[in-house]
Formats: sequence, structure tokens, C-alpha cells
Amino acid sequence: MSEYTEVEQPFLQQLQAQGWTVIDQGTVVPQDPMPSLRSSFRQWLLPEVFDAAVRSINRTDDGREWLTDKQLDDLRGQLLRQPNRTLLEANEAVQALLFKAQVDSNELTGEADPIVRLIDFHTPENNRFHAINQFRIDTPGCVRAFIIPDIVLFVNGIPLVVVECKKGSATCANPMQEAFVQLQRYMRKRKETAAAGLTEGEPRLFHSSLLLIRSCGLEADYGTITSGEEHFYGWKTLYPANDAASEGMNAQQRLIAGMLTRHNLLQILRTSSVFMDTDGGPRIKVVCRYQQFRAANKIIERLRSGKTAMERGGVVWHTQGSGKSLTMVFLARMLRASRDLNDYKVILVNDRQDLEEQLGETATLIGGRVNVIETRQDLRKHLATESSDINMVMVHKFQEHKQTLTNTVAEALGTYLAMPSGKTFGVVNTSDRIILMIDEAHRTQSSDLGENLFEAFPNATRIAFTGTPLLTERHGERKTHKRFGEYIDTYRLLDAVNDGATLQILYEGKTADSALTEKHAFDQAFEDLFRDRSEEELLAIKKKYGATGDILEAENRINAIARDLVRHYIDNILPNGFKAQVVCHSKLACIRYQAGIEAAIAERIEQEQVKTAPDADLLRRLRFLKTAVVVSSDGTNEAAFITQARKQAARMGAVENFCRGFDLDDPDKEYSGIAFLIVCDMLLTGFDAPIEQVMYIDKKLREHTLLQAIARTNRVKKGKQRGYVVDYIGLANHLTDALTLYAASDELQELHDGMQNITSELPVLEERYQRLLQHFTALGVRSIGAFVTGTLSGLEADAAVVHEAVKALKDEKLRADFEVYLKKFLMSMDIILPHPSAQPYRVPAKRFGYILQVTKERYKDASLDLSGAGEKVKALINDHLISLGINPKVEPVELLAEDFLEKLAAHSGKNVEAKASEMEHAIRKHCTVHHDEDPAFFKSLSEKVDALIEKHQDEWDLLVEKLAELRSEAVAGRQKGEEGMSKEATTFYAHIIQVGFAGGVVAGGDKDKFKALMEATVDLLQETIGSIDFWQNPDKQKRIRGLLKTEISKTGIDELKQNRERVAIEIMKLAKNRHDELTRVVRAGIA
Repeated sequence: MSEYTEVEQPFLQQLQAQGWTVIDQGTVVPQDPMPSLRSSFRQWLLPEVFDAAVRSINRTDDGREWLTDKQLDDLRGQLLRQPNRTLLEANEAVQALLFKAQVDSNELTGEADPIVRLIDFHTPENNRFHAINQFRIDTPGCVRAFIIPDIVLFVNGIPLVVVECKKGSATCANPMQEAFVQLQRYMRKRKETAAAGLTEGEPRLFHSSLLLIRSCGLEADYGTITSGEEHFYGWKTLYPANDAASEGMNAQQRLIAGMLTRHNLLQILRTSSVFMDTDGGPRIKVVCRYQQFRAANKIIERLRSGKTAMERGGVVWHTQGSGKSLTMVFLARMLRASRDLNDYKVILVNDRQDLEEQLGETATLIGGRVNVIETRQDLRKHLATESSDINMVMVHKFQEHKQTLTNTVAEALGTYLAMPSGKTFGVVNTSDRIILMIDEAHRTQSSDLGENLFEAFPNATRIAFTGTPLLTERHGERKTHKRFGEYIDTYRLLDAVNDGATLQILYEGKTADSALTEKHAFDQAFEDLFRDRSEEELLAIKKKYGATGDILEAENRINAIARDLVRHYIDNILPNGFKAQVVCHSKLACIRYQAGIEAAIAERIEQEQVKTAPDADLLRRLRFLKTAVVVSSDGTNEAAFITQARKQAARMGAVENFCRGFDLDDPDKEYSGIAFLIVCDMLLTGFDAPIEQVMYIDKKLREHTLLQAIARTNRVKKGKQRGYVVDYIGLANHLTDALTLYAASDELQELHDGMQNITSELPVLEERYQRLLQHFTALGVRSIGAFVTGTLSGLEADAAVVHEAVKALKDEKLRADFEVYLKKFLMSMDIILPHPSAQPYRVPAKRFGYILQVTKERYKDASLDLSGAGEKVKALINDHLISLGINPKVEPVELLAEDFLEKLAAHSGKNVEAKASEMEHAIRKHCTVHHDEDPAFFKSLSEKVDALIEKHQDEWDLLVEKLAELRSEAVAGRQKGEEGMSKEATTFYAHIIQVGFAGGVVAGGDKDKFKALMEATVDLLQETIGSIDFWQNPDKQKRIRGLLKTEISKTGIDELKQNRERVAIEIMKLAKNRHDELTRVVRAGIA
């Protein structure tokens, strides 16, 4: 009951307090669809609610309802019928209908093709909000007869939110992960099920889904139908309520109060959910994150309340990777959806060609046409109008015209430099119903371009979006908020890291010395370049230029660094399947780095091939690696090698394929092997590639450019724990300066915390190691430290500690804590490996992993695993387990296995307590898995386990003996029937007696009638369910249910007759679960 009382029920109660109509069906499997406002368990739309609500919100100007019954039926059909569409395609089509549905005519007014509102977005109170728990949906033909999502939220009878509640249990130490897997099962998205040729779930429930929510009470987060587990996020704002009110709330309460108020839910649906294509990946559905929702709404609020352009404008300071472009989209959609602000002209401003392409793709999500301003003439033509349209323009279009000098004037002046115009840029549009959204506004805010933009639209509302505003005292009047207005919303580096929206970045500084295999190689390269200079001149050049100019293009130096970065990449990044960006001083340096990296990869392949036992998998991956140079054109006279590199990159589809994961098995995707993207200036800002984990920098970068560049590595992707920046040029001081640029002194430490050095992870690793030790010492496992460091006297002493530790983890809460602590420890290990500083923790990692494996085996807890720990550390632990004769990829031995007792003896050795514990949990798991095949028998078996443990506490030898007997009983299953009954009929008798009679007791005179009914039932089922498509054919099933109800009525047993609907359903459900057993007898008879 804990899942219901601690998670599900509080969820429903809070919704009810927020104005939702709650239908709480308790914890039992529903047998009647009517309480959930349906006539059948096959329905996922609530038809009567839909008809009443939609009819009510569609009225003529004089208040009359105009939709006919036939039209309502047609509207339901439009929602329900999505033939030959994938789940995502159907979801996109249905969401479009929620915004705009149509019928043939308004029969009251004669209007043709009128628009129908399925939801009233402007007045949420006009809609009907229902929350129903235990929402059963039958799934004929699937592995399971039905699914039962814990809570489904409906608006006007349309399911918009599916909630899965979990609580830790004896076989579940990771409830949030289990909730995610269950949602995937409901949506029919588990690949292993499809691979086995099986079907499960009911994806049609999710055709209208906006949100998926998973909760275990203290934790709660949300995603969409396309979200991977790493893209489920918490919700941390109560907007429009004051966030201070969330003090003391847990994550579930905060999410409900912030996301699931009637107004916020509908606004998120209407304006803040989009479908978009990803670079190198599939199309996805995206719902706003809390900071995007909050910022967009605050801008709307400021537009309504501000009296002047400055009061209406302001700065949105959201860190890199937090989704600023989408925030602009959501804001524009809110403007379009409003009744008082939808006349605003929207102008999106950016300052780079590559960003224009990215922002242009994002802008299309607003809906409608986007005007891309190509020329200055277009600028004045399109932006001077009063149209409330969407426009996108590069700030360079606001460049002032310069006067070209005539030859005579040029000769007189002695220069051909164009002369600045005697006029300013001028006004383009004086309207105050214009909103300028300026992307990365800090870069041009103090330039002539910025001034011209302000002059062109003197009364426009100006919203600056930036991750790095100018805000220190040295910027004076150029501070971003001085130019644009006060801060509207802030979401900083550590906010994003703490939310899991971006990753922490680890910084590793490598001086020229450490990057080179031999120090004299750099000195020799330098001296070769300046061999004609005197010694004094050489010293002066070294002092002044140190690592700039030609030195950064020197081939010897580049080749040495290339060998180092390839070694770093192969050891640290490649094992987890991620990619790298290399930032070079110049285009020539890019070309030379490409050659150096390719040579270093070939060298590594040769080294691996000559080993006694080459790693075949590593060799295959190394041979697949490719490089690409992405640089801009130098115009007509660019060097031939640059032209060649650009053409090669275009032919390879370099950027697109870099964004893809490695696909070694598809010959058509050889360019997905592009692992190194080598750049000079391009792709350092605005480039979003979650697969990039490391940036190798050999170029002087400063201030905002530096911070924008390194943020390329912090995007979230499954299996990616951190981003890495490896510095070959000495940027540490510049990094500090850059952080200082956008942080007051009290914020600087916080920002430094977001940019960690590799060695700074060591204290974290040590703290997490100590936390693991404390976990076990607090449970009385005193020698845990000696065990994990391998300092005990021998194998028997080690085994004793392992047994003691595993025994201490019997409680699922303690197992869950152990798993969390271990995963965090292993995450730190994965970050530091193969750095030598991780060496002291290698043995403890292996031994804690061993304890996890033994615990998983003993308690049959499949939720315990190393997912998310990182491939490097998983390989470390798995190799250790395999060396001990344990294959971590092999599932724990099952109770029915012929060698169960032998495996049990091997696991437990002479430890009878361990043997008893593992046997107990094996029997319990077997009862859980097979319960639906014979509910009464396996329930009885579970009760016997409880009784034995209660009776024989601490009598381990006797308990093992009794459990072994019980194990034999479990393996054999039900062996005989009740007196005068067949075994099969007894299975139905024992289960249905609990369903059809109060307390499971049949009155003496009715017992024989009931037994006869069960025998007749089995005969009927054996005669009918064997047809090929029986369980896929609802009509056949309905006919048999009808016959069963008739037979039940004929018995004359009053109590059974009253429950005949439920009894018939339970008989059919048990028949499906026992299909093979029922039909085996028939097949044997035919044979």
C-alpha cells in the first residue's frame, strides 16, 4: 500500500486542491469501466466528458451551443483515428487538432468549415479537468492482458498527462528508473520486446500526451514521449505564484503546484511544446523547462505593465546550453496566442551566419512564415510595416553606408579608404508594438551596429538574451542591463548543472612542455623558424610572442600535441562513444592538425596490432575514426589546401555526421566516424552537439568567446557525465578573467565551481568513497574498509565481510542508498580514469561492484545495475567479475533452472544464512513472476515463505531444508485438484472463489454447484480459445464472456450472480494467462 499512500494518493489530493475532479479507484484492479467515465476498458478517451465539454465551449455569438451529435462523433473520430502513423506522428497530428479542429458546417449560422475549440485556452475554467487513478486499458493480443497507468490527467476527456508512481520495494531499489521503464512499456517502445516478436502496451493512450511524469514522492520529473531518461527534468518554479512558497515542498509537490495548475498546463500545451528535428538525430517532442516558461511569462508581464520601452525591455541572463533560442520561440508563441499582445511585430536579431541558420530553423517552430531579411533594402521594406509578423535579421544589416571615393578625391587624399557617411542609419519604424529579441546581445550592444539598431526602432521593446552579459564596473554604461533594462530572469551556470540541464565542465591545463613528448622538439622548431636572428632577438621574440603566430603553426609542435590529444581522446572519450572538437590558431594550423591527428591515430593502430593480444574491438573503432576541417572561405584567392579541406568537409557532411553517434555496422554511414571536428573560428558559439564531450584548445581565446566556446562540451547526453576542456596554450588566467567579466566577486567562486580541473574531482571522489564506507560501517559492517582495499588476511575473511555486507542490504531502502552512493563514486572514477590519481580507488571500485553483483543475485533485484556509471569504470568492474568467474551480463540463475541448487551452493559456499536468503528471494521472485498463472497457488506459496521465516528465525540449516522443500513445490506447481475436480478446474476454483464470494467462503449448499460450474468453464474454454486469433478478436472474447455470465446465472448462487461481470472478466484473464495449459490437454487428445 505504500506506493498508493505515500505517492499516488498525495498526488491526487493535491490535484483536487487545485481544482481537478479526482476519481480515486483505490488500489485494486478495476473490474468495471463505468467509474472511470467509460463504457469499455478499450477506451482511452472519455467520450461523454468530451461531448459535454466540447459542446459547451463552442457557442454562437448569442450563446447557443451549435455542435450536433454527429459532429461530436466526427471530432472524436478525428482524434482517435491515426492510421499508419508512428506514435510521434500521431501525437503531432493530434496536437494540431487540439489547436485547430474543424467540422463541415455550423448548422445554426450556416458558416462553412467552422473552427471548433476542443479546449478553451483563453478561459481554463471553462474546461473539465479530471484525474483518474488505476486507469485500466485492456490490451488484447499483447503479452499482458491490460495496462494500468497509476494516474491519467484529462482535459475535456482527452488524456494529456500520464503519471507513473513508484516506491522502493523488495525487488526495486531504483523506483524512478522502474517508472521510466514502465512508461516505455506502456508506449510500446521497449526494443527488446519488439526484438522478441512480442507486443505490449497501448500507444494510442499517448497520441494526445503532452507530458509523462514519474514520481516516487521525494523525487519527481517530467518528459515527453520522445525523452530519454537523461532528458526528464524537475520543475522548480511556481510561477505566477511566488517561488518562496515552495519552501518545504518536495519535488512532487513542487511539480504539481508549478506545472499542473489548470492555467499553466494549458499554457504549456498551447505555447511551450514543439516538435523539432535534431542535428544528426530523430525528430523529437520538446516541452519547456521551468526557466524558459518563467522567463517568457515574465517578459509578457513586463510588456503589459511597462510604460516606456526601457520598462518593457530587459535582460534574460540564461547560461549557455539552457535553451535561449527556444525561450524566444515560446515567447513569440505566447504573444501570438494572447488577445492583447498578438499585434506585436517580432524581430529576431543575431550576429553570425551560422547562428542565423540555427535560429532560423528554431524560428519556424513559432508557426507561420518567417521573413528572413537578406538585404538593407529588404530591411526597410519589411520592417517598416505595421504587420504583426515574424522577422529575422542579422545585425550587420544595420551597417551605415560608406561613401566610395572617386579616383580624383582618392588621389588628393592619398587613400582609397571609403569615407563614413555624413548621416546616421536613420529610423526604420517608430511603432511601440515591436519587440526586438537580440540573441547573444552582449557582442554588439556597444558597437555602432547596436546604436544603429536602437536608432532604427526607437520605441521598440528590446529584450537581450545572453549567457554572458557585461556587468562589471569596468564596463560602465556598457553594462548589458544599462543598455536594455533590468534583469528579467536569471538562470546561471550552476543552476543548469544542478538541474541536470547542462553538465559540469572539467578543465585540464597542459603547458607546451607537458604536451610534447620531448622538450627540445619545441625549442628546435622555434629556433628553426628564427635561425637568422641573434640570440638577443630570439629571447625578445620568445618573450613577446611565446606561443603565437608561426609558432602555433609549427608542424613539429602540432604533431606532438596531436599525439597527446589523440592519446587523451582514445583513453578518456572514445570508450563512452563521444567526440571531440579541436580549436586551432589559424586555418593553416587546422590543416596541419588534421594531418597530425590522422598520423597519431595510424600510429596507435600500429601499436595495438603488434601487441601479444590485440584488442580487436578497439582496433575496429580506431580504424573507423575520421577527421574533418570546418573553416570559412577566404574568397576567390584562398589557398588551394583550404579549398580542398572545405570541399572534403562538405562531401562528408562533416557537421551533420559529427553530430551522429558512431555507426560501425552500417556501410552507408561511414562518415558517422568523424570524431574530430577541427575549427578555427566557426562552430565556437551556438553549435549544439550533445555528442561532443571534449574541446582541445590551441588558440588564444578571451572573455565571452572563451566561455561560449567551452560551453560546446556541456550538453546533456546519455552516458555523458562531464564535459572536458584540454588547454594546450595556457588559458587558465584568461578563463579566470572571463568568469570575472560576468560575475561579481560573490559569484566568482560559484562560477569557478562550474569549471573544475581534473584534479579538483579528487576530493569529490574521496568524499564519495568515504560515504560508501560510512554506509556499511553504520550498518555494522566494521571491516568494509579492509575488504575493499584488499588488506584482510585471506579469502575466508573477505567472504565473511561480503556476506555481512549483503545481509545488511536486505532492506530495499538500504539497497537503493548503496546503489546511489556507488553510482556517484563510479561517476567520479569515470571522470578521472585513466589518470594516475585514480589508481588507489581501482581495487575498491572493483570490490564494491562485486558486492553490488552478489546483492543483485541474492535478492533477485534487477533494478540494481551499473547503468550510467560510464564505460571505462564498467569495463574495470566487469573484467574483475569475469576474472572471478562471474559474468555480469548473465542474468541471475532462476528458481526453475536445473542447476539452481548447484549455482546456489557456488554463490553461497558454506554460508547457510546466505543460502537461505537467496533461496527465499528466488522463491518470492518466482511467485511474483508466475502469480497471474495461478493466483491462489502462488499467493499461498508466498504466505508459506513468510510463515517459515517467522517460525525458523536464526535456524538457518533447518530453514534451508524447509525452503528447499518449498522450492520443489514451487517448481512443480499445482499437482492435483480438489476432491472430485480436475487440476485445471481447481486452479479456476481457487482464484474465482476469492473474487466471487465475500471472504472467499462458499455456503455449504452451493459448493458443489460452484465446482460443477468451474469444470464446465474449463471445458468451454478448452473448446473455444484454441482458435488462431482468439485473443486478437474482441468479438469472440465477448461471446465467451456472455456464455460464462449465462452459466453463472444458471447456478442460482445469488452472491455469484451479483458479481458475474467481474467473475467473467477474471475467468477470461486467467484463461489468457493459462492459454498453453488449457490448450495442451486439447492438443494431447487430438494427438
